Amino acid sequence: LLLHYPDDVPDLIFTKMEVLIGRLSTLITSSFITPESTVTAPYKRLREKGLFNKSFLRTIFEDRYESREELSDDDFLKILECLKISVHVGDGDYFLPSALSLEPPVDDSP
Repeated sequence: LLLHYPDDVPDLIFTKMEVLIGRLSTLITSSFITPESTVTAPYKRLREKGLFNKSFLRTIFEDRYESREELSDDDFLKILECLKISVHVGDGDYFLPSALSLEPPVDDSP
């Protein structure tokens, strides 16, 4: 199985999907398995609005993917768009619908 998008990421050809699947899994699960007590604003933004940026990728990938040689964050974002998994919405933000909770948000205001 080969994955190649010559118009968008011409220098990248996937022959092993593990790299892409690992990063995608990390991104999606970060919305759901991060303990509520440790959720920071970027995690909350992903959970509630489905929005993230490249800085958030660096945060969630820093411990797991030491080498960016296999797949840079920019290439990862381009591949997500090519696969119609996320969409660039401007100002460096990307929308990832699969990160949204199925439960409606709870309004804690009085």
